[in-house]
Amino acid sequence: METSVQALRRRLTLGSALGLFMTGAVGAAVGAVVSAWQAELGLGRGLAWYFNLFFVGVLLGTFWSSRMRRRHPWLSLALLAEGLGLLLVAGAGRAEGIYLAALFLGFGVSTANFHCNALPLELYTRGQMLVLGRVNAAFGLRAVLSPLLMVWLPWRWGYAILAFLAVLAALLLWQAPAVQPKVSASSTPSRPQLLPWVLASILAYVAVELVISSFSGLYLRHLDYDAKVVGVLLSLYWVGLTLGRWLLAGLMAVHPLARLAGLHLGAALVALCYLLPPVAWLFPLVGFLLAPTFPTLYAFTQRHIGYPALAYLFYAAAVGGSLVPAAFALVPKESLALGMLCVVGGMAGTTYLLWRNSEAQSAALRP
Repeated sequence: METSVQALRRRLTLGSALGLFMTGAVGAAVGAVVSAWQAELGLGRGLAWYFNLFFVGVLLGTFWSSRMRRRHPWLSLALLAEGLGLLLVAGAGRAEGIYLAALFLGFGVSTANFHCNALPLELYTRGQMLVLGRVNAAFGLRAVLSPLLMVWLPWRWGYAILAFLAVLAALLLWQAPAVQPKVSASSTPSRPQLLPWVLASILAYVAVELVISSFSGLYLRHLDYDAKVVGVLLSLYWVGLTLGRWLLAGLMAVHPLARLAGLHLGAALVALCYLLPPVAWLFPLVGFLLAPTFPTLYAFTQRHIGYPALAYLFYAAAVGGSLVPAAFALVPKESLALGMLCVVGGMAGTTYLLWRNSEAQSAALRP
């Protein structure tokens, strides 16, 4: 018979998975609805305000989460704030409603991302990475389903459904335990000089992930691709990100930075498809090649730089995921192809520089 402790752990694990599902759904949905926002709400270049205010919410949520020791009731309340933001989007009659929602969404998403990744590692003493991998599968699943939800249903209904799921996640995570102190026991020499290169790489990666997911659909609609075809392609992009995390994990076990640099070079080559309208539909392959980036950089930072540096990854991710897409909101549709190619190429360049600097410092540390 399942004990009360086991039942609580199972509920909190499911809540963490649903919280990560919501974290990704909010970002993935934008690419499928931005055309509708522009047509119905007159958003236009004001889309930059959405990303900028989302960024402010993310910074507030990350700052608060990194100092939060008691998860109950604050984690559930943060998810309720995310649900409120989703309802504001669903009921928005003017662009200002979208802007206000962005603050709540950024705050809720960043808080859930911070704690729903950490909580499963604290709930299980054995098989932690297996549990975390399964929980993070929800992060990929959300992005597969979210664009489809927004194009096969009226987008307002789609956001209302996501709001319901945010409330459900808040209920599942009620009574989440306090944060457990973490101790870094790595015997690997610390190399803090690499931190700027790691942060540049994570910033570039998150920028690419969000720019591709948010603006590929807009660009393909500019090329007269059918709206439902675009929704399917966006879902395939997230399918690639999900499958890549599973299928490429073994590849990254040896020489991870070198192989990551190679994958990013491949992503830059695939991104050339944007310049050739008949094959622009190939862009979902970029997602597959990007997939191992965050786990690889997270593990590298923890092992070679130290646990305290991990908090900076979330700040860098917030910058890359908010300010760069905000800048893209000002780019004319006909220039989006070149812009997306540039950000993918920039990511490949920063990853290459991280790898080369890591190799140089490793050589310097050898006796």
